[in-house]
This record gives sequence, C-alpha cells and structure tokens, in this order.
Amino acid sequence: MNKVPLSWLIPLAMILLASGFCIHNYVTFVHTPPALKDKEKHMVNTLFATTQTQCVGRYIFEVPASFENTLTDRAEINEVTISSRRLYPPVFAQRIRLREQALKDSHTVDAIDRPFLKQVYRLSENAVIFDHNRNESAAGFGRVLEGHLYVNGVAFIMSSEIRDVSDPKYKQDRAEYINGGMAENELNTKPQKLAELRDLMSRLSGRKNNEVPTQPGTCISEGFIRDGNGQPKENITFIYPHNPVFSLSVSTDTYLGDPKSMLERSHEIQPYLTGVKARTLRKGKTQIAGFEADEWLNTAPSEKLPDDPSGQLLFNVIANEKIVDFRHPIIDLTLSNHALPPPSYSDAELVEIWDRITRSFRLRSNAF
Repeated sequence: MNKVPLSWLIPLAMILLASGFCIHNYVTFVHTPPALKDKEKHMVNTLFATTQTQCVGRYIFEVPASFENTLTDRAEINEVTISSRRLYPPVFAQRIRLREQALKDSHTVDAIDRPFLKQVYRLSENAVIFDHNRNESAAGFGRVLEGHLYVNGVAFIMSSEIRDVSDPKYKQDRAEYINGGMAENELNTKPQKLAELRDLMSRLSGRKNNEVPTQPGTCISEGFIRDGNGQPKENITFIYPHNPVFSLSVSTDTYLGDPKSMLERSHEIQPYLTGVKARTLRKGKTQIAGFEADEWLNTAPSEKLPDDPSGQLLFNVIANEKIVDFRHPIIDLTLSNHALPPPSYSDAELVEIWDRITRSFRLRSNAF
C-alpha cells in the first residue's frame, strides 16, 4: 500500500482545538442518523468480516484486516524521535554504508564547524550511532545523535538533538551561554543524551504490526520498546487510510493534556463548525478503554460537493485529556477525509464503523 501524504490526513477536527473564537449559549442541533438498514449492516459486516488486533502505545484495539498503518515515523520517546521500516539485512548494511559516507562528504558553511561528522559509535554489527552537525549552516556545537538499529527484520532510525560547547574553539559561545544564565550541565548534553539513546536501543525490538507484546512497554510502528527505569514521555501516532474513503488517525501520549476537555472547549470550536456548515451527528460523554472521553461527530459539505452535507468527515473522540500521565495515556482518535473524495458510506454506516473501532480500545494486559 502506498503511503498517503500526511498533508492529506491532518484531521480537521484537530484544527478546531486551536480556534481562538468564542460564542456563548450556542445550542448544538444533533442530526442523529437513522438505524442501519439491512443493506448497510451487510456492508459494515463485510468490512469487519476479518479483523486484526493493533497495538499503539499501551493500548490495543481492533480494525478490519484491510487496514494498515502507513505512518512509520511518528513516535517520540522523551526527546528521541523514531522511524521504522522493515528491511532485508543486506539493505540495512548498505543503508549504513551510504549514510556514513554521505555524512563524511557533507560540508559546513563555516570552517570552524568542520568536520560535519564528529564521531561514530559502532555498538554492534547491527547498531551504530553517528554524531553529526544538524545541517551545513548550523553551529558545530548544536548537533544530532543519529542511531541506526536492525533487529527482528526491522530497521530503526533514532534522532536526538544535543548541545556540546566543550571544544575550546567554542569558548566564546560557552561564555555567552553562561552569561545568559545557562546551567553548567546544559552546556554539554551529549553524555546524558548518548547514554539515553544507547539504553533505548538496547530495549527496542522489531515486531509485526498485528503482534501484541506481553511485557511492560510501549508499541510503536513495527516495534516495541520494553520498559526500563523511569516513566518516559511518549507520543505516538498511527494512521490508517481506507482508500479512497477516509483516514483514521490514532494518537496516544503521556503528557500533552489540557485542563479543559474538548466539550468544555466547545464554545471555542463551534464557530468553526458553524462556518463550514457542519452538522453534528453525535456529541457527548462516552467511555473509551474504560476511561471517560469526550466525543463529537460532525459532517460538513466539501469543496468538491458543496451541496452534500456529508461530504467532509469531522469525527473526534479524546479520552484522559485532563488526567493524562504515564499510567493514563491520552487517546485521541479522528476520522477524516481531508483531500479525499466524499465518503461512499452513509452517515449511519460511518458511525457504526467508528463505534466498532473506537469501542474496541482497551489497555494492553501487563502494559505497565
């Protein structure tokens, strides 16, 4: 399956959360879809005839067997970003050779920032870390630790930014940082970041996307990170395009909450919905994975079919938004068809598909 451009998949419901408008005493009129007809039941049942279990973060859920996550580079653990790709061993070895040569051949605008590739740490035949400049023009003390790991048939790339003004040639920059109030341990973050990256690599393993781990830890695309010491910040997103109908976005994190839930911010969101002539199919409190959640399902006319009230999908549910922490990861689910044709499903079918997926969420056994 071809990877769908992320720009197509930005759920419009997320844009609503950034709205700064305010409207008071607004009444939301709900256009509840009629009950499923026999033909519609058959269509949905056919879609869900075979399902597969998915693991994202600490949660598992069910999707139709035809669904496949196409977003393989949206995992962040603490300040380390991770991407994954299933490769054959010779291809991974070639990737490392070519990447190292490219870094060696990279130039810097300012001679003081040379060499571009500062150091190579070969941890094993299948694990290496490159310490290199961020780009050609960036100062050589602001760098990137780029880790490559191959395990269980999956190639991972990890990236962590560091600061290192320990070299005498950056004496003036060091003085400016100190005069600006920077603490001593912030002047050289490389030792700590390098140790964190090596530790993360030691706990990372590849997995099939329908494989559910049994140890405490968190699932990323094609991978699993076994828990170590501490309670890391986790931010992970999967996207399931059901071409060419809609895209399901599944996000979970352990720290990006909000003091007000989505429905408590509805007076900020409603003006946008009114502006796009949205209809609310359902709005209210619900339960996702045993946690209280806010749900708001809307449709609106699309640019291609401005007279079709269901041309654009704006489904959103958020659980744990106000209590998010390591043991209560937030769940943020959206269903959209941004830049896609109008959905071929009826409103009733879409709500049923949504319910079957979202209500299947639960915490993975032994997740913590």
